[in-house]
Amino acid sequence: MHSATDTIEIKATPEQTWQVLSNLRRLPEWYVPAQRIKILTTGPVREDWQFVLGVKTLSGLVLDALGTVKEFDPENRAITWRGQATGISGDSRWQVVATENGFARINHTFQGQGWLMFLSHTLGRNRMTVRKRLENLKWLVERDTSPMV
Repeated sequence: MHSATDTIEIKATPEQTWQVLSNLRRLPEWYVPAQRIKILTTGPVREDWQFVLGVKTLSGLVLDALGTVKEFDPENRAITWRGQATGISGDSRWQVVATENGFARINHTFQGQGWLMFLSHTLGRNRMTVRKRLENLKWLVERDTSPMV
């Protein structure tokens, strides 16, 4: 099992941040390497909610990864989903916490296994991918929540 963890502060409230993070329909807007999403489960996001994410590999191929929400805890603003595709299976865990200044901090861990995960870890891409996801999410949340000038 290979793992990478990172954190980022967002200039938005924890509630605003959770609203964007927990809307999994928006994953292709920020979740590297997502290209598209197909929702399989009707209704709101919850445990066992499923989707298929088209993810772009290092070689440029787009694989379909089945995603299943394993943890959905709005009270603690935590969500984990498991993704599975050829050569990789992994858990993407997120938690939004309040900072002392009233902003949000997101903690993200991605851990997985399989030959693609081994390759990503060996090349240092897993850590870079985790960081890029956080930066993309920060940009999206701050864009969506900033007052119009």
